[in-house]
Amino acid sequence: MSSLLEQLGFINNPFEHYTAETEPNIAEYAVRPPYLQTTRSRAVSISTFILFGDRGVGKSATRITLFDELWGVKDHAQRPLVLNFIDFSNLLKSLKDGEPLERKIVDEVAFLVIEQVLGWLASLTDDERDTYTLAMDDSESELSVALLKSFYLSKPEIDRQNTANSALRLLNRAWKTKSSVWMSQRWDALARLMGVIGELIGKRLGSAGAGEPIELLMRSFASHESSSSRLILTKLVDFVKIFSFSGIVILIDKVDETDATQSSSEMTSRLVHPILSNIQLLEIDGFSWMFFLWAQVKPYFEGNSYPVRLDKIAHSTIEWEYRFFQEMLDARIRYFSNSRFLFKDLFLHTVDVNAALKSLVTISMRSPRELVRLMDVIISEHDIRNSETSDTVFLDEEAIELGQDKYVKERIGSVYADKTLGQIYRLKDTKFINKDVQGAFRINAQSARARIKNWEDAGIVKRTGTRTPEGDLGGQPAHEFSIVDARVERIITRKLIQYDDLSDDDTPSDN
Repeated sequence: MSSLLEQLGFINNPFEHYTAETEPNIAEYAVRPPYLQTTRSRAVSISTFILFGDRGVGKSATRITLFDELWGVKDHAQRPLVLNFIDFSNLLKSLKDGEPLERKIVDEVAFLVIEQVLGWLASLTDDERDTYTLAMDDSESELSVALLKSFYLSKPEIDRQNTANSALRLLNRAWKTKSSVWMSQRWDALARLMGVIGELIGKRLGSAGAGEPIELLMRSFASHESSSSRLILTKLVDFVKIFSFSGIVILIDKVDETDATQSSSEMTSRLVHPILSNIQLLEIDGFSWMFFLWAQVKPYFEGNSYPVRLDKIAHSTIEWEYRFFQEMLDARIRYFSNSRFLFKDLFLHTVDVNAALKSLVTISMRSPRELVRLMDVIISEHDIRNSETSDTVFLDEEAIELGQDKYVKERIGSVYADKTLGQIYRLKDTKFINKDVQGAFRINAQSARARIKNWEDAGIVKRTGTRTPEGDLGGQPAHEFSIVDARVERIITRKLIQYDDLSDDDTPSDN
């Protein structure tokens, strides 16, 4: 039989895509995320900003929208060179080994800036390109060659082409004016063109007899003195201004989505701390950092582990108002149903849609992305249950409950490590103290504290209060912790997963 959405005449599934990057028509139905105007105004003025938020609340959607809007400004002389820094693979080994990261991050930024400028030059015609490259004076030529040789041409060509392909795909959606080769979207050819342009600039400008000044600049860039990172970023600003950009804005996102940081807010904090803790790198004229960070790292910056002077850095935290979720669902359904339906029209008239939505928002952790994913599961499971009937069957209470059960069981394993979940399920309660953990795992108080710390670091539990001492002997109140992930809480309270069904590897004992 046809699905509910097909029977209702939807042109496609409004809940098929879970991330902004995979939705080609998202501009047609997206509800503008909060703080978009704030981030845009700070990007235009080239000032550093941090946007904190839980996973799935729209940090990446804000970044993508900001990126597209800034590149959409017709007069590029009125905008900064804005670029995405979302791949941290070259930093992970140093992160795991505890090596200094500041200079490695700055070198990566230098490569990305040069790559972006070359990609932009590749979008121009030959004559347009020459208006910039042929008009350079001696100092501009020397700086350009020194930067290209130090941070771009020094990388193997195959590596440059691989990163260029990814960068060009991201840039294509934002750049409005492109040459004929751009319009064909021949990414490999464009990546090669970028490399050719870089080499031509290096050869053409480097042949002007300025070998000594270039060598001096390159030695300055290669220095690992404390001032070299600031020097590189300052010279990058001078570089982009040669091409009439007003400055540089680095959009840093997906820091917590690497193998090393996915389950650790501490490792996530450690990865960006070298930049955030160095105020000198945040106060370079014409250069700004815009961080889109997991809210779980903020306590580390506010504490003693990885201190950051947040009082000196503008920052905000994304918090969606309840009405937004209603607007988001209505906008999607209206678009994919050709304006025939809204969210409430998917349900039987006996369903309290407002109450249902509140439940769905809670289970999805107030995340727009997770709410979309949850709705996809609910409708899919509903279609399976009603596959034998030819009538149009709207969503009912049972569909909502069973869909939520299915969603939490399937989704939670992608959010937390199996070992962490196995340990949490062993507690069999959503509130606990250190003594409860000792009893569940037959470990001492210190080991229990370490285990609770790991759960906190993963973002699955939080300290929520204290308990008075038991018995007549008195003593210190015990810290009480609660499971703060509504998905895990539902699994435990509804007994959707039995501890006896888990393998021993999931819940190792300290004995």
